[in-house]
Amino acid sequence: MVKQAADTVEPIKGVKAVMAKMMVESVSTIPHFTYCEEFDLTELVALRTEMKERYSSDEVKLTMMPFFMKAMSLAINSFPVMNSQVNSDCSELTYKASHNIGMAVDSKVGLLVPNVKDVQDKSILDVAAEITRLTNAARSGRVSPADLKGGTISISNIGALGGTVATPIINKPEVAIVALGKLQVLPRFNAKGEVEARKIMQVSWSGDHRVIDGGTIARFCNLWKQYLEQPQEMLLAMK
Repeated sequence: MVKQAADTVEPIKGVKAVMAKMMVESVSTIPHFTYCEEFDLTELVALRTEMKERYSSDEVKLTMMPFFMKAMSLAINSFPVMNSQVNSDCSELTYKASHNIGMAVDSKVGLLVPNVKDVQDKSILDVAAEITRLTNAARSGRVSPADLKGGTISISNIGALGGTVATPIINKPEVAIVALGKLQVLPRFNAKGEVEARKIMQVSWSGDHRVIDGGTIARFCNLWKQYLEQPQEMLLAMK
């Protein structure tokens, strides 16, 4: 007689328990809506590849994320509501002066969202160094509480694992989060009507509809897209 396999019961505790509580609270108290867009990152990939050879080291991994964060910070300057926080009874909105941009990290203890503080005051290389430090700390389970607190807007790089479109849950009390899909080489028409191979990424926003409307998130995303698709525009916008 074949012995029947038994169910396994595992307690939900630690970081997983905290995350579960936060996600339930976010979904139950924030009216989410999603906005998706397609980015052509061909020029940015070429720039990053060139810079990576010159500037990468053990302390600085020049991934695409520093460019995404810096471009987002520049776009926030024109749309500060994207970097705001609403109080519990939705009677007051605080525009955060610091652009503390969080990034979801799939660590060995569960999902963590450390944030890079004051991106508005950092260079792309400064941001890259912080991302490298935070990623290493999070993946080893040694990220400090200070690095997990004070975030103002978040990025989830789900494309690093696969997938193109997502519906991310807002990291309360923030009002927006974006999920980055995987970078794909896809055929697209150029200005002459010719088919070219381009490096395409889908991005998916979730916004707090109490604070942000569809038009605002679309215009913000268009400006963010402009900085990323045309890196020279990003350089000109930096102070």
